[in-house]
Amino acid sequence: MTALSARFLPLLLLPVLAGCTLPGGEAPPVPPLAEQWRNPAFATTALDRRWWQSFGSPELNALIEQALSGAPDLRMAAERIAQAEARLAASGASLFPGISISGDSSRGWSDPGINERSSLGISLSYELDLWGKNRAGRLAADAGLRGSRYDFESARLSLTSSVATTWFQWLTNQERLRIGEANLRLAEDTLAIVEVKYRHGASALSEVHRQRSTVLSQQAGLAPLREQASQARSALAVLLGESPQQFELADAGLMQLQLPEVSAGLPAGLLSRRPDLASAEAALLAADADLAAARAALLPSISLTGSGGLASAALLSLADPGRSLSLGASLGQVLFDGGQRQAQVQLNEARRRELAERYRQAALTALKEVEDALGNQVLYQEQESRQQAIVTEARETLRLTELRYREGAEELLALIDAQRTLFSAEDHLVSLRQSRLDAALGLFKALGGGWHAGATEPSADSLRL
Repeated sequence: MTALSARFLPLLLLPVLAGCTLPGGEAPPVPPLAEQWRNPAFATTALDRRWWQSFGSPELNALIEQALSGAPDLRMAAERIAQAEARLAASGASLFPGISISGDSSRGWSDPGINERSSLGISLSYELDLWGKNRAGRLAADAGLRGSRYDFESARLSLTSSVATTWFQWLTNQERLRIGEANLRLAEDTLAIVEVKYRHGASALSEVHRQRSTVLSQQAGLAPLREQASQARSALAVLLGESPQQFELADAGLMQLQLPEVSAGLPAGLLSRRPDLASAEAALLAADADLAAARAALLPSISLTGSGGLASAALLSLADPGRSLSLGASLGQVLFDGGQRQAQVQLNEARRRELAERYRQAALTALKEVEDALGNQVLYQEQESRQQAIVTEARETLRLTELRYREGAEELLALIDAQRTLFSAEDHLVSLRQSRLDAALGLFKALGGGWHAGATEPSADSLRL
């Protein structure tokens, strides 16, 4: 071994010694998980990634596909992935040497003559990542990229569920409008009967005014429903990335939509099926890397430098140049900084503990959301079944009351009450159907929308349209 190689051997071994210096982070805090859900979940159908197709509506399928291709929220999430990819690329640069090249040529006039000089040089600098600080920065950027991809999946799930929810609201308003208009026609028909009976002396003038008041009240009740339907349509247009003023919807039947049933799986499997939990875990990993980098900053830094060059006493020429070469190593250690770096370590430790608690809270919230969605499905199914029976009885009551009123055996107030009861029952039935659809949608969303850990992670280029 030559004297030169022996001199630089310790520097050559430093990258090897740095191989195991980066500490690993702790596992995220998982709350206690039950073996089964508290609410019953008997369905066995697996949750599909395109869960919205289980409602059996081509209109809903088309709306969601349009939202996925043009919604501003999703495009913004895709650009956040691009930003994270750029940060990862930038963080990786610190793991490689920095190389620069320079050249100059000059002419100067002085007594007794002209001085000319040309030079070309190259320099190299490299900070040995002895304590893993640079690698920790890259790990943090990588965790940030994964987090942005998980956030994209969360945004995708939020967008699709918002489209479905808003569309259900629009259908509900349309159905309530149809019921209100049908009830208005019934009230107008009753008013015509009352007026005929009054002209023949079979009813009092007060009954005419009472029924006219009923008609006017029902006409006034239709205006808010029309406005609610219009606002739901506008909200849906924004979700799809379209102008609300030019957006129109094809009519569809709320009561004809399928009510999907999907297996909720087991509580233990939920943590790997929610992109928001995966994002919280990625944030925790990034905090671990930031903490490792802050601790490494307390230790000495070692840098290697090298430079070489050519120089000639000629203008714009390197003929017969002189050559130079230099190698160097430097060791640096901050002895006093007023506690700044130690405070940064404490800050990162507290940040890490905060994110651990945030993950635990997100996991508990996810468990609650699934439990609530399962309970809502059972509740609204039972309520809709009972309400359907109420509507059937109310229709029969109105039919019989109307016959008796025509024959003069029933008072107008009884007929008005029967009409009001049927209208209220039908209106409530429609609301319960919307609640059942929203409950199914809530379960899809609470279960992660068919996403699972290990799914293909999208890149920014694959998401740009």
